[in-house]
Amino acid sequence: MVLPAGPHLRTWTFLNLMARRRIYLTLLILWVAVTFLLTSIPNPRFEVPFAYADKVAHFGVYGIMGFLCALWRRESGSTAIGAALTALAFVALVGAVDEIHQDWIPGRSMELFDWLADTTGGGAGALVSAFLPYWIPFLLNE
Repeated sequence: MVLPAGPHLRTWTFLNLMARRRIYLTLLILWVAVTFLLTSIPNPRFEVPFAYADKVAHFGVYGIMGFLCALWRRESGSTAIGAALTALAFVALVGAVDEIHQDWIPGRSMELFDWLADTTGGGAGALVSAFLPYWIPFLLNE
């Protein structure tokens, strides 16, 4: 792609940055909504293929959430460390709210170890977001 020359270059770059930041924020909001939707299903009945499969699921779902949150913060101008810490705090808070929310859903329960899996997964996702853009540069506009 050829970038326009002259005074419009700065505007084009700013708009590109804004678009990517909005995409990451939109994906994050959708992911949180889907997470709450899935954890609102009463009396879930499904086969657990191995021990602690639910903790692995929590780790993965919240890992994606932490990854998206950290990318959004990095596109907003935060450093990699700042974005990772913000994502970790965000995921810990969302995980706590989700666990409290599940206590009101029939057939679900609030568990400390689920919250720990949520927070650990979110931290891992945020950590991946600090390194992955070096291997896949189009993830960030740096």
